[in-house]
Amino acid sequence: MFKSSLANEMSAFLELRCMSVCEQTVIADKCALNTLDQYLIDCGFHGTELPQDLLEAWILTLSGKSKTVKEKVGTIRNFIKYLNSLGNYSSLPTPPKVKSDYIPYIYSDEELLTIIHFADNLTPLRPNQCSPYLLLKIPMVIRILYGCGTRLAETMALQRKDVDFKAGTIFLRKTKFSKERLIPVHESLINILERYCLTLGIMHKLEAYLFPGRTPSRHLTGRQMATWFSEILKLANIDQRDKKSGERGACLHCFRHLFVLKSMQQLEAAGRPVDMNDLLLPTYLGHECLIDTDKYMRFSGVQVPESLDAFESFTAGLIPKVEVPYEEE
Repeated sequence: MFKSSLANEMSAFLELRCMSVCEQTVIADKCALNTLDQYLIDCGFHGTELPQDLLEAWILTLSGKSKTVKEKVGTIRNFIKYLNSLGNYSSLPTPPKVKSDYIPYIYSDEELLTIIHFADNLTPLRPNQCSPYLLLKIPMVIRILYGCGTRLAETMALQRKDVDFKAGTIFLRKTKFSKERLIPVHESLINILERYCLTLGIMHKLEAYLFPGRTPSRHLTGRQMATWFSEILKLANIDQRDKKSGERGACLHCFRHLFVLKSMQQLEAAGRPVDMNDLLLPTYLGHECLIDTDKYMRFSGVQVPESLDAFESFTAGLIPKVEVPYEEE
């Protein structure tokens, strides 16, 4: 697989990664290691300790998006930590800075209340072409997206067996990066979800989808949900057309950004150190690393409420205040 003087160490490191991260991450790690492996061969390097100038020169050969380069450097930093644990002491390369003009859309408290109002009072777009209980599913999905910070695809794939009403948790199985995780849910949201399941008649049907489509064997799709949400935004008079460069228009995924903002504010208000915030949120959100969480920390100053008091009064009964265990790679 690898052919440089560090081939054995690279193979051993990759085997360890296979036991701790998902397949997609292992593939990315292997790609980064292959790049360094070939560079060492081309340079005629035969040692076991990587000098700083060699690593900096290798970084300059990397191409692609800045985020991709930073991820490759991150992999090699982990590999060097592994080398250091073996006694092959090497210097850690400095991660390159990632430039991004990405700006998520952050719903104001007023907009959020308006969205919930219209979601709770939807009428069929086409009479006689509306699946059973569809108008109950839409507001329930929105509440979970905002109250739990889950991805849309994760939420759509939820089954009744994934919800533990007694423990107040939701188990996410079908996730990005194949990172299954158990997330806490506030009591008020669990109670709403329980009434929802009773209404749909799926409380004791553990294999049933929480958000079934036209047939019970399939769940509501992201495209269907997006269509309905677009209608809600129109009713709420939230314009998606007036966007600046780099800004993301209002969409369902923006609830995930809003969840991060509110959670960060809660942690800061509780006096939690920033380092702890960094450890909690990536784990809760199902991110592979802090790089993925970083873009969720970019907010539009016009739309972020200045007062923590306004935030606390609105979310006190929705977002759970819990500690999520974090397992460092």
